[in-house]
Amino acid sequence: MSRSELADAVNATLDRIYSGRDVTAQYVNFRWVGKLERGEHRWPSEARRAALRQVLGAATDADLDLYSPRRSDGTSVEDGVAAEPRPGSWDETIHLLREQWHLLVQNDKMFGPEYALMGVTRQLATIEDLPNEVPQALRPAVIRLAAQYAESAAWLHQSLNDHAAGHRRTQQALAWAGQIADPTMTAWATYRSSQQWLTSGHPAQAVEQAEAALRHDRKLPGPMRAALRVQHAHALAATGEHRAAMRLLDDAHRWAADRHPGKPEGEHGSYCTSGYIEVHRGACLRLAQRPQEAIGVIDEALPAIPRRHRQDFASALLNKAVAHAAANQPDQAAATAHHALPIARRAGSRRILHQLAHLGAAVSGHQQLPEVRAFLDDLKGAT
Repeated sequence: MSRSELADAVNATLDRIYSGRDVTAQYVNFRWVGKLERGEHRWPSEARRAALRQVLGAATDADLDLYSPRRSDGTSVEDGVAAEPRPGSWDETIHLLREQWHLLVQNDKMFGPEYALMGVTRQLATIEDLPNEVPQALRPAVIRLAAQYAESAAWLHQSLNDHAAGHRRTQQALAWAGQIADPTMTAWATYRSSQQWLTSGHPAQAVEQAEAALRHDRKLPGPMRAALRVQHAHALAATGEHRAAMRLLDDAHRWAADRHPGKPEGEHGSYCTSGYIEVHRGACLRLAQRPQEAIGVIDEALPAIPRRHRQDFASALLNKAVAHAAANQPDQAAATAHHALPIARRAGSRRILHQLAHLGAAVSGHQQLPEVRAFLDDLKGAT
């Protein structure tokens, strides 16, 4: 079942168990199920536990890996009652590490991947020692955090153009996600692996990994489902499967992040908006040898990309510049790339700077054009 389907089943079961009573206050939604999966809820209310046991065919709460955290006064804490974990508890440690992850995602946007990677690496070193120290019931939550941090490190290494380190961290994330059979982290780390294969020029392996990630599709939140389809489409387009790629991009719009309001910034796939999807449509059109269409699509998509998502915005401009080059428009390619250059610098993305350098080499035979000359002059200082 997907999270939404599980939530619906729990609500229907609540109505059956407590027929004649108003239990709407106990109803759950897909976000609540997500928090349950991530270990943020470990002791739902008695009514919700009863419904979960029935839906999932469990005899006891322990069969669901649910346990009762205790306050210092010995009373149980049910979900929604205690807003904060008890100071000094393992609950608090896990909560703080999870909050720190969100902060580090924002650090990447504000200060760049090199700065964020220092924090992620330090926190990961701390988390790696925790699984053997925490109570058994908390071990899955800690291992999931380790997978989450490792996958973030993989992305940051990718941004810094360090592909070998990115691959290592991705494999680490996959191993941890596999230990606890976590579909969300397994799918996301596999998605990252597909990106890495595509970037390193192995589209067939990228397709393979994208398809493996999509096996978990129905268990994932909407924005992640959109991101997985975008990656699958891009990989297929790189292998010449252009029609299939376009169909996937059309489908991705059903799950775009801007169609799912309330998704926290920094959650997996929260960047996969309609604008992001259309930029990738432009990239796929260019791979299909349709550069003029690609330029038009990316032009329309650019205003929809938040400027604080500097890497995404610089990458969109890069894709447009490459399409101009493919359309034999070196002056416009250089002008667009020149626009991307300071944004990529501020974002700290060595990956995009490296790709801009490749584009510079491609247009360097047209230095009689002022736009090309200005771009190449500025490029020397950036790379």
